[in-house]
Amino acid sequence: MENNLINHNGRIRVFLPMEVEEETIEVDCDLCGEKNRQILFVKEGFPHCRCTNCGLVYVSPRLKRHLELQKSYGTGTMGEERLTSAQMKRLRQTVAEIAPWRQLNRFMDIGPGRGWYLGAVAEAGWETWAVEVNTKALTYLERLGSTHIMAVPAEEFDSPENYFDVIRLSDVIEHLTSPRRVVERIFRSLRPGGLLELSTTNFASLSMIINGSQWMYLNGTDHIILFDPKTINRLLTQAGFQNIQIRTRDFHLKRKLYHPERELPPGSTILRPFRKLLDETLFLTSYGHQLLVKAIKPAA
Repeated sequence: MENNLINHNGRIRVFLPMEVEEETIEVDCDLCGEKNRQILFVKEGFPHCRCTNCGLVYVSPRLKRHLELQKSYGTGTMGEERLTSAQMKRLRQTVAEIAPWRQLNRFMDIGPGRGWYLGAVAEAGWETWAVEVNTKALTYLERLGSTHIMAVPAEEFDSPENYFDVIRLSDVIEHLTSPRRVVERIFRSLRPGGLLELSTTNFASLSMIINGSQWMYLNGTDHIILFDPKTINRLLTQAGFQNIQIRTRDFHLKRKLYHPERELPPGSTILRPFRKLLDETLFLTSYGHQLLVKAIKPAA
């Protein structure tokens, strides 16, 4: 293989943070169940494949211990340790946007990490719930005083039916072993007319097209399922959601290897002078590097 990872008899050598050999497993498409797939490229020993039926991109084989590793490794506590006053102001403005869905006064954040957004929602008077599996993130949530915490994988959380006004899934779905199962649980947990807010990396972005397999968001240890506007729409439609709104934002030329971690120089510098312009205009297209999605559970 490449970049210091060796695939041998179903095992991959990774650095977590010390070098270990990890057993891998083959998986089928989580979106449609199709077994057939096309390998697009291999990054650091991890084949990134596209389903020949629905087009979903996913890592297979992937680490057998993927879920276990998410408890102690990965991006559960990435982000700022403290927010500036300007950041807090923007956060409160974002929280204010979910106010129209406030009926039962219940909000859930799946994978809240350090809990900044969850804290701002609680500050606005909502009853807040969290689903989190990362042990460090759980410590942060406890320090913030979060009371309704389900320390279980997102694929396993259980809540009453029709219970929440809003559920948030921000930069989490790419880590999940089964996004389909999680979205089905979210649909059941939302009240009729409730809102799902979701964000994730856009595999069909201009950043991905330019950077290719070395794009920084391609990390087979952590990011195992990668969506684009078509596949995220299909996932939500299959679960029963309606009024699905998808927009994209941002562009960058960041490239990275993860095992061991090191930044790579940009593969192309032609577009660097236009970075700001691209940031400002890509939200009008489907080529921004982040998908921002809102979906509604139909009213009864």
